[in-house]
Amino acid sequence: MTVEVESLLEEIQTEPDGLGLLEELRAQFDGREMALSLTADGVAAAEAVGAPWLAAALRSLTLAYPGSPVELVLRTSGTEPMAEGWEAVPANAGSFFLGQGGVGRLSVAGTDTGAAPVRRVLQMPRPELLTSEGDYAFIQPTDPVRRAAGKLYSTLYRKTPLALDTWRQGRNSTPPGGRSPMVPKAQTMTSAGRTALLLAPESRRPAVWVAMHWLESGGAEAWGFRSAEIARDAGYEVVITADRSSPQRSLARALAITPHVYLGANALFNEDWEPFLLGILQRHDIAQVHIHHSAKVYRFLPELRHRTRGVTVMDSTHLVEHRTGGFVRNSLEYSHLIDAHHVISPELRDLYLLDARVDPDKVAYRPLTDLASPATASVGEPLENDEVAAAAVTGARSDRRGDGPLRVGFLGRLAPQKRPFLYIELARRLHKAHPDQFSFLMQGSGALESIVAEQIARSGLGGVLTRREWGPAAEFFDDVDVLVVSSDNEGLTLTTIEAEEHGVLVLSADVGSQRTVIAPGLLVPRRPRGFLITAQRALERVATDPRAFALARSQQRRLLRGLRSVEPAGQYLTTYYARKKEQA
Repeated sequence: MTVEVESLLEEIQTEPDGLGLLEELRAQFDGREMALSLTADGVAAAEAVGAPWLAAALRSLTLAYPGSPVELVLRTSGTEPMAEGWEAVPANAGSFFLGQGGVGRLSVAGTDTGAAPVRRVLQMPRPELLTSEGDYAFIQPTDPVRRAAGKLYSTLYRKTPLALDTWRQGRNSTPPGGRSPMVPKAQTMTSAGRTALLLAPESRRPAVWVAMHWLESGGAEAWGFRSAEIARDAGYEVVITADRSSPQRSLARALAITPHVYLGANALFNEDWEPFLLGILQRHDIAQVHIHHSAKVYRFLPELRHRTRGVTVMDSTHLVEHRTGGFVRNSLEYSHLIDAHHVISPELRDLYLLDARVDPDKVAYRPLTDLASPATASVGEPLENDEVAAAAVTGARSDRRGDGPLRVGFLGRLAPQKRPFLYIELARRLHKAHPDQFSFLMQGSGALESIVAEQIARSGLGGVLTRREWGPAAEFFDDVDVLVVSSDNEGLTLTTIEAEEHGVLVLSADVGSQRTVIAPGLLVPRRPRGFLITAQRALERVATDPRAFALARSQQRRLLRGLRSVEPAGQYLTTYYARKKEQA
C-alpha cells in the first residue's frame, strides 16, 4: 500500500511510535531537521529495525557528504543476499519513486546551504527477515538474464542437488582462464613528501577500524566482533564498518562495543565508497586497521597509505575460495600494504609462507580455539597411544552414551556452503541400508529452509530425521554421537573443536584445514559422490565396531590437543594491542 507523502507524514507524526522513531534519529544527528513518511509496510519495517539501525546506515552518507541534505527512498527486501545500494534504481531528480519495494522516504536537512542534495535508496530487511531467513537468491536478479539463470539454478538445486553440485565442483576446480586463484606478492611501496595530503582527524583518541564483511552470524564474524572487543578493552576507540548489504542482524552486538558503527553497504552507491572511507579517516584518528573479509577496505589500502602515516594494518583470513581465491587472494594482492597477516589454520600458514613466500615475520598462525566453549577436563591429560586406547575397549563403545543406534547430527546454517542436501542424502542411504542402526538430528535454520524440508520429505525421512531450530550447541552435542560436516568449503570449523569438548566424533569433508583436526578414517572426499560413498562406509564401521569408534575418538583427541598447543587468536591479539599501546 502506498500513501501520499504529505498526508502520510501528517498521519505518522500524530502516532507516538512514529514520532519517537524520528526523534531518536534526530538525537543521533545533533538535532538536524528530518522528515519521515512511511507506508503501512514501511511503518512495520522501520519499527522492526529501529532507530539505531537507520542511524547506522544514514551515518555513512552524512560522513561521505558532510553538510549535504540527504533524501532516502526506503526499500524493503525479503530475499537474501540483499541487493547492494548501487544495484537499486536511483530516484529521479524530481520526486522519489516508491514502487518496486519502496515503503517510504527519509529527508535530512543539510548544514551547508549551498550543498546539493544526496539522493539514495536505503535497502532495509522486511521484519520477518530479522528473525528468520528469507528466500535465497542463488544469483542476484539484477537483470532479466540473471533472474532467469537464478530461477534455473534454484530449480536444479531443489530437484537434482547432487548433479548440480557435481557440475559446480568441476567448474570450481578450474579457475577462470586456467589461472591459479592466488596472486604473487606485489612489490614493496615506499612514500615520501606526503605532508600536504595527510588528513587531520576530528577525533584525537586513537582508534582501531574493524572492517567487516557484514554484521551477521558466522565464524569470521564472531572473530571480527571478538577482535573489536579486544581493541575496546585495550583502550582504543573502535570503528566498525560493514561491506555487504544484509539485514545486519548482529548490529546490537556491534553497538554494544562502540557507537561508531557504519552500515554503508545498505545505502551507498559505488561512487559513494571513496568519500565515505576517506570520511572515516577524517572523522576518526585511525591507528590500526583490522580487515575481516572486507573487499572494500582491501581496495582502499593504497589510498589509506597515501593519506595517512603510521597506521598499522592487519587482516585475518579463514579459507580459500575454490574458484577465485576470495579474500585470501585480496590479502596476498595487497600484502605489500599490510603489516600483519593473521591466519587461522596450518593450511593458510603454509600457503602464505611456502606458496606466496610472504615474509615470515608478517604471518601469524593463531587458531580460533578461544572462540569455542571452554575446554573440558580431558584437554591437557597425557596423550594416549591410539592403538592401546582402541584395544582397551571391550564390548562397550568408547565415549558413547548408551548402546542404541549411532546418533548422527548436522549443526549449522542451512546455506549452500554447508550443503545440507548431502547430509540428507547420507541419512537416506544409511537408513535404507540399516534402518535400526542410525538416528538423525539436524539443528539450525537458514535461507534453504523450504528446500531442505522438501528434500527431507522426498527422501522419505519425515518420520526418521528430527529437525530443530537454533538452540544451545551443548544440547545438540548431548544428543549426538557423530557430527557430520558436509560443507563445500571451510577454514577450520569451530564446531569441530566444540564437538571434541563434548566427546562427539566428527566426520568431515576434506576442505580447508579440517585434516588438522579430523581422524584420518573420518576425513572424506569433498566431491559429492565420493563424500557419500566414503562417509557411509565410515559411519557403518564406527556404528558396528567399538574398536573403530574408540580409535577415531583417540585420534581426534590427539589432533585437537595439538591445535590447542598453539597460542589462540584472542590471546595473540590482546598482546599485540598491548604492545602497540606501549609503543605509541
